Amino acid sequence: MSERIYNVLFLCTGNTARSILAESILRKDGRGRFRAFSAGSQPKGHGQSVRDQGSCERSTTRPTICARRAGRNSPRRDAPVMDFVFTVCDNAAGESCPVWPGQPMTAHWGIEDPAAVEGTDIEKEAAFVAAFRYLKNRIAAFTSLPLRSIDELSLGTRLRDIGRIDGATSGPGEGRLMSDFDLPRRLAAEALGTALLVATVVGSGIMAETLTKDVALALLGNTLPTGAILVVLITILGPISGAHFNPAVSLVFALKRELTPREALLYVAAQIAGGIAGTMMAHAMFALPLIDASLKMRTGGAQWFAEGVAAFGLVATILAGIRFNRAAVPWLVGLYITAAYWFTASTSFANPAVAIARSLTNTFSGIRPVDLPGFIAAELCGAVVALLFMNWLLRGAGEAASRPRRLSHERHDLSQSRLRHLAQHAGDDPAERRGARGDRVSEDAAEPRPAGRTDRGDGNLRRARCCAKRARPMPSWASPIPNGATTN
Repeated sequence: MSERIYNVLFLCTGNTARSILAESILRKDGRGRFRAFSAGSQPKGHGQSVRDQGSCERSTTRPTICARRAGRNSPRRDAPVMDFVFTVCDNAAGESCPVWPGQPMTAHWGIEDPAAVEGTDIEKEAAFVAAFRYLKNRIAAFTSLPLRSIDELSLGTRLRDIGRIDGATSGPGEGRLMSDFDLPRRLAAEALGTALLVATVVGSGIMAETLTKDVALALLGNTLPTGAILVVLITILGPISGAHFNPAVSLVFALKRELTPREALLYVAAQIAGGIAGTMMAHAMFALPLIDASLKMRTGGAQWFAEGVAAFGLVATILAGIRFNRAAVPWLVGLYITAAYWFTASTSFANPAVAIARSLTNTFSGIRPVDLPGFIAAELCGAVVALLFMNWLLRGAGEAASRPRRLSHERHDLSQSRLRHLAQHAGDDPAERRGARGDRVSEDAAEPRPAGRTDRGDGNLRRARCCAKRARPMPSWASPIPNGATTN
C-alpha cells in the first residue's frame, strides 16, 4: 500500500522570501511524503493572491491560491486540497482566514522577515541564512511526526509547539516584539520598567517596615507587590522592549543573538539608570534622603549560591515560557519571583540592576555596596547556566536531528568570502530543473504544464536570491557540511 502524500501550504504576506524558503526545504526534505506549495495574501509579484474564499490553482512550479478571473475569485475543480496550512509571518497569521477546502490543520510558524533586514550585504545574507536554518528546523520536526497514528488534538498541539522553537516571533495578537519600536523607545521602556520595579521593591519594603516589626509579615508585604508589578510591567512593556529589566536577562538574549552586543550594553545601561532612579523615587515618596547607602549585610557562600539558583530559575522560567506559552510569561515570572522571595536565602534579587539600586537604600530591602560583586557574579553565572541547560532541554528531537552539526556562521566565525559564496549559490538551479529555454520546470514531471504558463522569475525574487529561488530544492551546500565548518 503506497504511503499517502500530504499537501502542505506555506502562507506569507508578500510570498517573496520565507514562504518560498519553506516550500523549497519541504520539497527536498519531504520528497515522497509531502507536496509543498507557497503563496501570499498580498503578493508582491504576479499571480499570487489570497482572498476570503476560493481554492487553489496549480501553476508550473507553485500554486496560485486564488485565481483571479474576470475580477473575482474563480475556484478550480482540479485544485489540490490542502492537508496543512502554515503561516510563516505574523501579518498573514493575523488576517482573515480563507475557507480552505478539506479543513486542513493550521499553525503559525512565524519568523522574522529576512527581506526586511537593513544593513550591509553580509548582514542581509546572514539574515537569509538564519531564516533558512529556523525553517529547516521546523520542517525537520514536522516531517518526523507520526502523522498516520497521532490523533488530531495531539497533532495540533505538536504543530503549535514546532512554531515556538528558536527564532519564533511573538505571533499574531501578541504584539510584534520590539520590531515596531526604534532603539530609543525600547531603551526608554527598559529604564521605565526597571525604575517602577525598583520603586515597588524599595517602597513596599519601607511601607512594610513602617507598619510592622514582624519580619515575616514585612517580607510578605514586600513580596506580593513585587510579583504583582512584574505581571503589569511585562504585560504593558514587553511588546516594546521585551521587558528584560534585568542585565542577566539581556545577557541571555544577547548570547541567543536576539540582541546585538551594542543593544545589550545600552539595555544594561538603561536598566541600571532606571533602577537608581527607582530607588530615588521611593525615597522621595517617603521623605528619605534620595541616596542612602545600605548597611544591611548580605554575603557568604549560601547567599551567593541562593542568588545563582534564583537567577537560574528566573531565566529557565522565561525561556520555557516563551517556548510553550508566550502569553503566560508575565504571570510565570511574577509567580516565580513571588515564590523565590521565600525559598532562597537571599530573597531572590536575581537581577544585577536591582541589586545595584538596592545598595543605595538603607531600608528593609537594602544590600551593602561591598556585597554587590558576589551577588552580581552569582546572578550572571546562574543565568548563563540556565541558558545552556534550557537550550539542551528544549531542543526537540526533530530539531536536534535536523542539525547534528552546526555551521560555523552560527558562531559568527565564518569568513565574509565564505558567507558570500554560500548565499550566492543557495539559489542555483541544478541542470535537471531547467527546461530547454532556461525556464524553471515543475518537480512533478508527470503534471502537464498549463498552456502559456512559464515562470521566468520577477523582480521580487531578487530580494530573496541569496537563499532561494521560486520552488527550488534546497542547495547542496546545506548538506553535507562544507569543508572548514565547525561541529558541535
